[in-house]
Amino acid sequence: MAGGLSDFHVMKCTNSEQYPEDEDRISLLSTDILVHILSFLKLKEAARTSLVSKLWVGLWMFAVVQLDFDASKVLLEIAAVRSEPSFLSKKRCHYVEWVNKVLQSHKAMVIDEFRICFELDESSQDDVDEWLLYAFAKRVKSLQLDFLQFGMPTAFVLEPYLFPSCRIFDQNVEENSIESLSIIHTKSFRTLRVTDFQSLRSLRLAGVDVTGETLHFLMEKFHLLEHLVVIGSQSEDLSSVLVCGSSSLKYLELTHCRCLKSIIVRDARHLVSLKYTWVSNVVLENVPELVDVWVSGWKFSRMILQLSSLLTRLESLTLRVSNSDVNEVSLNSFSEIWCNTTVRIYLSAYCLVLFVSSSPIQGRHKVS
Repeated sequence: MAGGLSDFHVMKCTNSEQYPEDEDRISLLSTDILVHILSFLKLKEAARTSLVSKLWVGLWMFAVVQLDFDASKVLLEIAAVRSEPSFLSKKRCHYVEWVNKVLQSHKAMVIDEFRICFELDESSQDDVDEWLLYAFAKRVKSLQLDFLQFGMPTAFVLEPYLFPSCRIFDQNVEENSIESLSIIHTKSFRTLRVTDFQSLRSLRLAGVDVTGETLHFLMEKFHLLEHLVVIGSQSEDLSSVLVCGSSSLKYLELTHCRCLKSIIVRDARHLVSLKYTWVSNVVLENVPELVDVWVSGWKFSRMILQLSSLLTRLESLTLRVSNSDVNEVSLNSFSEIWCNTTVRIYLSAYCLVLFVSSSPIQGRHKVS
């Protein structure tokens, strides 16, 4: 074999007459390639590329598939002048105008991620509804509404935004052959096809009111939904949550929901992780993949009773206990899992002494 590898040698790159040193070679790429490159940038970064040259103006509108409207810096400014309500109102208007302007310019066919992060409330209801319609029409995969006051789930807003109810648009259509839906209380009352919702895989609602009926609808109809988080809902219509059937749900978090009293999970074969707070009635049946549980509540014994059927196969368990009802019965039930489970327990000083003195210290655990 004459020559072999010696035939392949590295040649030094030099400037040629075809490509002068100061020439913008990136702009010589096809529009499709440029749009693909810009699709990896965040919203603000992509928008700034319009300053590169005339050829780049507006390309980001077709490229960005991750619309993250993060205004964390502005939220810090608001927190610093909390005593001036007019300042918050002014910033809300600016934020809404910013989102509306971007959406009016956006031309991409699909959206992978849509995130709204600002302290919005009922006054922005119509605008947020329109944003949701836009996101669903673009086959959004991940949807996040973060409206928490101070970013804290316990700092409740007086008049929170209400996540719209999804209703069958044509009441004459049979349930098994639904073709279109509408979202009520919107300015346009626009109709969406059910297929517009089928791409949703992750939904996070923080500081947003949502009803139990709407959550049930989301889990029942959005077959690809794997990640569902609801934080800080004040809705009186969210007193119970039912997860049942062949749901694709893998992660479920229901925390700091003021009126939530009951969680029932049955035949959720894909559920891996569950997190909830202050729920008095919890039923978990046929959840074979559930290995990670995080619970916060008043009574230690009630928590253990709720999880009794799962204790021996959990891989990770976190408990935050606010009341000193640790007793011998609950400790005996709990001691079974020390050897096989990573356990984190947060107790009062009294509970801590009682728990450590009565429990075998054999597993991987953290008690504080």
